Amino acid sequence: MSIVKQILVLLVLSAVAYGGYAGYGHWKAGIAATSPDAGKQAGGKPAAGNRRRGGRQTSVETTKAQVRTLARTVEAVGNTRAVRYVEIRSKADGTITEIRYKPGSRVEKDAVLFTLDDTIEKADLAQAEAELLKADLALKRGDKLSQSRITARASVEELQAAMSAASAQVDRARSRLADRTILAPFGGTPGFHAVDAGARVTRDTVLTRLDDLSSVLLEFAVPEEYFAIARVGLHARATTAAYPDRVFDAKITQVDSTVDPINRSFRVRAEIDNSDGALPSGMFMQLTLELDSQAMVMVPEAAVTVEGPNTHVFVVADGKARKQTVTIGAREPGFVQIVDGLSEGDEVVTHGTSKVRPGAAVKVVNAETGGSTQ
Repeated sequence: MSIVKQILVLLVLSAVAYGGYAGYGHWKAGIAATSPDAGKQAGGKPAAGNRRRGGRQTSVETTKAQVRTLARTVEAVGNTRAVRYVEIRSKADGTITEIRYKPGSRVEKDAVLFTLDDTIEKADLAQAEAELLKADLALKRGDKLSQSRITARASVEELQAAMSAASAQVDRARSRLADRTILAPFGGTPGFHAVDAGARVTRDTVLTRLDDLSSVLLEFAVPEEYFAIARVGLHARATTAAYPDRVFDAKITQVDSTVDPINRSFRVRAEIDNSDGALPSGMFMQLTLELDSQAMVMVPEAAVTVEGPNTHVFVVADGKARKQTVTIGAREPGFVQIVDGLSEGDEVVTHGTSKVRPGAAVKVVNAETGGSTQ
């Protein structure tokens, strides 16, 4: 290789080496500019114009722990029944001659429901009344004769006894005649009649059923754990598929004193005013029994984080997040009770908890305020 070519090769290699050195210096200067120590003065102190104001902040949404009143309730089901009901039966054997009511129409107390043939009973009463009249006349004659000392006093006493017997016969005859008319024992609503006019009935024949539906009763079972707080006077909300948009108020009237050892529950009866006649007997209803209510500190469920056996929330104070262990209790839709660990008014993180670290600076950005708070 000639001397000229050797010189040219050396010049090219020198240019390449210089370009590489210059590029390396430019890259190193860029790294130094972004280093946390960039801008430090001698002695390791940061330059005044480059100091940071508290580090990176995490944006979160918060709310304050609030005292809410939570009702303790029990769900149950039951069937309605009339506050009073009875099966109507005849007091005597006989043939139905007339039915005086319309099924489903209310009747008042002592209204005539059925009548039986009463020809014989009327004749028996007429005969008894005639015997009574005869005895009465005999007694009056005996009294006059006794006063004239024509008849002995003993004879008058016998006439008095005969008079009493005749009077008793009249009472019995009237009672047997009255039994031929079947009356409503109380005001209520009779159901379908089980017999028709002309049917032969006995004392065991059920003629119809009479329900007093001015109020209806609901009987249902409550778990034994609530026995100490279930009491007369509590109220329940009752609903039925027949009236999907209506809620009936049911007042507890009776609490059984016995717990069923099989299903570990006790019976409760509630009464519903039914003056409008909306509820029939036997209708299926669902109840929500409110046992008691209690004021308690609650936070949204989103604020609570469970880690193994521990439960915690992040409390915001002085712009920083503090991890606080809590004990939770009752729940209602969207909220949970804090039994221990928080006080009313404590500000807790509801959104952004996965990004928060204990002691980290946070920036509160709440949707309801439309902005941020420090």
